[in-house]
Amino acid sequence: MLYPLTGLMKIRDFRVGAARKAMQAAETRLRAAQAERLARERELERYRVWRKEEVERRYQSIMGRAMSQEEIEAFKAGLSALTDEELAREEALREAGRALEEARKNAQAARDNWLLANKEYEKIICHRDDWQKTQNANISRQEDLEQEEFKPLLFKAGEMLDEISPDDDSAEAPTH
Repeated sequence: MLYPLTGLMKIRDFRVGAARKAMQAAETRLRAAQAERLARERELERYRVWRKEEVERRYQSIMGRAMSQEEIEAFKAGLSALTDEELAREEALREAGRALEEARKNAQAARDNWLLANKEYEKIICHRDDWQKTQNANISRQEDLEQEEFKPLLFKAGEMLDEISPDDDSAEAPTH
C-alpha cells in the first residue's frame, strides 16, 4: 500500500534541499565577507605604514629650505589628504566588519533553517517507518486470520461435509 503522506514527504524533502542550498550560499557569502574584511584590514595596515613613511619623506623634502605661504598650505593640504585617505580606509574596514557580522547572522539563520527542515523531514520519515510497521503487522494479522478461518472440506461416502468434529466416528477421511 502506498504511504498516504508521500506528497508531504516529497515537499519536506524539497524544503531540506532548498534549505541546504540556502545554507551553502550563506556560508559562501560569509567566507567572502571574511576575506573582504581581512583584505580591508591588511590594506589599512599597509596604508598606515606607507603613510608614515610618506609623511616622513615629505617632511625630509622640505627641511632646511625656505617656503612660501602657498607652498606651506599645499604641503598641509597634502598631509591632510593622506589623513583623509586613512580615515576612508578605516571606514571601509568598519563597513566590512558590519557586512561580516550580517553575513554571520545570515549564515546562522540559514543553518538553523536547514536543521529545522531536516528535523521535520526526519519526523515524516519516522512516521512513514512506523506506518509501514503497522501496515506489515496488519497484513500479517490478516493472513493469520485467514489461516484460522480456513476449514478443510471432508467427504463422506460421496457427500461433502462442511467440517468433521473430532468425536464424529461416522465421518471417514477422504480417500483418493
